[in-house]
Amino acid sequence: MAPYTPSVGDGPRDEAMYDSTPAISTFVTGQGADRNSSQETRLENASDVADLKAGLLLSPKHIPCGYLYDDKGSQLYEEITKLDEYYPFKAEKDLLNQHAAEVVNSIPAGSILVELGCGTAEKTSVLLHALIARDGASNVHFLGIDVSMEALYMARTNVMKQCPQLSSKSIEMVCADYLEGLKQARARHPTAMLCVLWLGSSVGNLKPHEAVGFFQSVQQSSGPNTQIFLCTDLWKDAKTLHAAYCDSQGVTEAFIKNGMTHALHAVGVGAQADPACWLYDVVINPVDRRVEMWLVANEDVKGVCDSVDIHKGERILMEMSRKFTLKDIRQLAFQSNFYVQDTWRNAKYSMQMFVSTSEAMQRCWKATDALFDGIGDWAIQPIDVRHPFGFYYGHLASFAKLKTMPRGEQSHMDEMYSRGIDPNMADPTKCHRHPDVPPEWPAKPQVQDYVQKVRMHILGAFASGSVTTRDAYIALEHEWMHLETLAYMLAQEQRLSFEKSSANSNNVQSSVSFDSSSDDEMSAKRERSHGHADSQGNGVTNGVANGNKHANGNSNGGLNGHTYANGVSHSISDSHINGNANSRSSNGHMPLQSASMIQIPAGDITLGIDTDPSKNFAWDNECPQQTPQHVSSFQIASRPISNAEYYKFAVECRGYEQEEYWKAEDLACLRKATKLCPATWTVQADGQVFVHRPGKSAPLASVMQQAVWVSLAEAQAFCEWAGGRVMTEEEYERAAEHTRYNNSVLDLEHGGWEWTSTPFAPLKGFEAMSEYPEYSTDFFDGCHYVVKGSSPYTHASLIRRSFRNYYQKEYPYVFAKFRICKDTE
Repeated sequence: MAPYTPSVGDGPRDEAMYDSTPAISTFVTGQGADRNSSQETRLENASDVADLKAGLLLSPKHIPCGYLYDDKGSQLYEEITKLDEYYPFKAEKDLLNQHAAEVVNSIPAGSILVELGCGTAEKTSVLLHALIARDGASNVHFLGIDVSMEALYMARTNVMKQCPQLSSKSIEMVCADYLEGLKQARARHPTAMLCVLWLGSSVGNLKPHEAVGFFQSVQQSSGPNTQIFLCTDLWKDAKTLHAAYCDSQGVTEAFIKNGMTHALHAVGVGAQADPACWLYDVVINPVDRRVEMWLVANEDVKGVCDSVDIHKGERILMEMSRKFTLKDIRQLAFQSNFYVQDTWRNAKYSMQMFVSTSEAMQRCWKATDALFDGIGDWAIQPIDVRHPFGFYYGHLASFAKLKTMPRGEQSHMDEMYSRGIDPNMADPTKCHRHPDVPPEWPAKPQVQDYVQKVRMHILGAFASGSVTTRDAYIALEHEWMHLETLAYMLAQEQRLSFEKSSANSNNVQSSVSFDSSSDDEMSAKRERSHGHADSQGNGVTNGVANGNKHANGNSNGGLNGHTYANGVSHSISDSHINGNANSRSSNGHMPLQSASMIQIPAGDITLGIDTDPSKNFAWDNECPQQTPQHVSSFQIASRPISNAEYYKFAVECRGYEQEEYWKAEDLACLRKATKLCPATWTVQADGQVFVHRPGKSAPLASVMQQAVWVSLAEAQAFCEWAGGRVMTEEEYERAAEHTRYNNSVLDLEHGGWEWTSTPFAPLKGFEAMSEYPEYSTDFFDGCHYVVKGSSPYTHASLIRRSFRNYYQKEYPYVFAKFRICKDTE
């Protein structure tokens, strides 16, 4: 493998190579970073030869990637896709097969499926089949765009063969470059949503600013009623990347050398195109995160064009394939005025659906409405340190208006709904600044009328172009956060409804009271939930409340499944349950076998993220990026603590009654509470335990292996009992980095937020965001602690390594897990 050097030839690689790059259309009509198409791309017209000559005049020289695809090149590419080392083609196809139904759920009915660069349509047919299954063949329409008539003919033939249910009228082909083709697609379908497929990580052939320019041009060509299904290869270890582009059989080398032969024939010097005259060299460029494929001349090639010679030892860039981090993908969306609506990925590859910020806002509202449609009584207040359900419907609209239209007039209801509450768990009289709580909240019809009017104003602001991308992101991420908060409330409402129903049969011991007033408080809560048991017991058919579907329509599995918001699937198998979970050592601790503890070696981590507010979005507490810091080695459990293990502590060993496991301030809060078990549990008089989620209750026996969700105080008490501790934020980052390419630490970033013992505090150099300065600063109070990762109810747009969520350590309602951590002995 050739070492990467930051400069080649006469100047820095980026400047020398790209200052005079041909137009974007030259790149996008090529076959993409994973060379998604197999047909020949005709490049021998005058314009294409001019682009070739322009590339040969650069220093270092480069050949447009389209020259790789003559007939022989296409045949070689087909061989490449079958190589064991070449993972991109297979990784994308596997993800499509795995998540086709979920991808289709992000495509509105009646949309036109538009593919850029058709190829064989093998992967496209996977989505077409899923659309046909959902909408019926008569309601599915495909439009392919390519510069090659031959490619279009092949694609049409293959689509009709692979999807025989589609009529010929449902398949259109447009021979044009991508942007002109999109204009024609919009002219043919002026009101339909165009779902543009750009497969094969073809975006990897563009520099970052070129990709942004192309996506902006897509919106200009096809209008705001456009969404993009983008597939991207992820940045990974150099060994894997090098093997993918320098295979052991030499097929990729032959493919690249054939491209040079094709190019030299195009400029009339084919006699000097002997493949033996070139040395193939693959460079992994970690600075720009791309793979570069070079040919090095073994001898001089005279008079290539316009008195240009290629000298012995000179390097010619034949192809590059940029790889992406999740930050790169978010930045591309943000700068292009798109929003990452959904994501499906694994360790190697990522697929995401980009929608315009206006469309994203409307889909978010649809999810909000679906959730509230399932709440029978908006006056219910299932968590006493939160407002009633109905407040949040008004709050989400008020907040969105205040952030997207900051200079607009504010009404009384705007102010009343502008901010919620998060009182101190130890002393609820202490709370951040918020509007006065009215004696009585507005009735449901009044709130609905207010919200609809606000939304119309916001849509008008989007249409006028006055809503900045940043303001839209603030409103969107805020609303998705609250939909998860509402899921916590729905879980508690479900528990209260379940316990009320069970109490009628005198079989529930839902709480153990420290004094009689606690019983009265619980009774009051149960009374507030009266009349809502049926709607929750039967489950809500849409949105987060269902427990089986996310608000965005994606499956999260609720209690029984393990497919999370980002599309990554997990399951907790029997082998992950510690064999000695039901035994105790002589000192009262629950021993954990060494096999279940993963040794995380010492190493450096970097907290925070460097984000230019004009180029990407992050909340203020995520910034700025810190200097690297060293984390000492430690041990961490390979999986989070399960319901089974926590049952041993809470019920069998009566851990909530053992003061030695609890910190004094936590014990004081505990004695004010009404439960001696996790907030989502019900312990019945006959000893049965039920676990509650939004719209569902399940016997503990059916979810024993799933992670328990508790407060940090409860997690720390368990760890004290078990002889361990909760990890710090720094240790979380080190564990996440260590297991990036393996699965030694299970469900770290999914299946529930992961508690850390790190107080929520500003990173060094913190600056409060001007649009929402109180977002973080009000909670730098020593009472809130950092949680990382995501829960099954977290929207895809919030799942990023830099995201720092935070809750009070005694707050028991958050869907947060934990695991045992120990210092290295």
